[in-house]
Amino acid sequence: MTFIAWLFTAGALAIASVASSAQEHSSQDGNSPAQIIREGSFELRISADRAVPFFTPEGERAWVEGWDPQPVYPAQKDVAFQTNAVFRLSHNGEQSLWTIVEANPKDRAAEYVYVVEGERLSRVRVQIAPLPGNHCRVQVRYVHTALSAKGTNFIKTVSEEAYAQKMKDWQRLVSAASR
Repeated sequence: MTFIAWLFTAGALAIASVASSAQEHSSQDGNSPAQIIREGSFELRISADRAVPFFTPEGERAWVEGWDPQPVYPAQKDVAFQTNAVFRLSHNGEQSLWTIVEANPKDRAAEYVYVVEGERLSRVRVQIAPLPGNHCRVQVRYVHTALSAKGTNFIKTVSEEAYAQKMKDWQRLVSAASR
């Protein structure tokens, strides 16, 4: 089985095991979580349509320090924001392989599955909703599934408090980049 086929199979298994937000599922030994789901949101003082590009692989360059996605498929200069595009990322000391599960600017939605090999498989969905006054709400949901003890250790760091702080940081960084 190729790595990409494994990635899609693992992603489907991760999706099938998702039940609701902010859940933790224990590993088979019962000692630590093997999967965690976190969901949060924040508001931006820009239109929903203007916010969408900030949550594409290329758009995140504007607000995520060190973010430098490298296209795998389709082979071109920049990462295409399209369903089934694949890219690599070396960020914060991690090497990961990403695929775009959904790229839908019209519905203001993006969904990604990525693997930090030997550690975890993660799924992230961003949905942007318009609000009155040319504002928007950005809803972000992560599902992290541990693939090893290192992945389980990562999951332990994704507390509700840490995730809430992540959403505050995203709000601050995207707001600054959108000015």
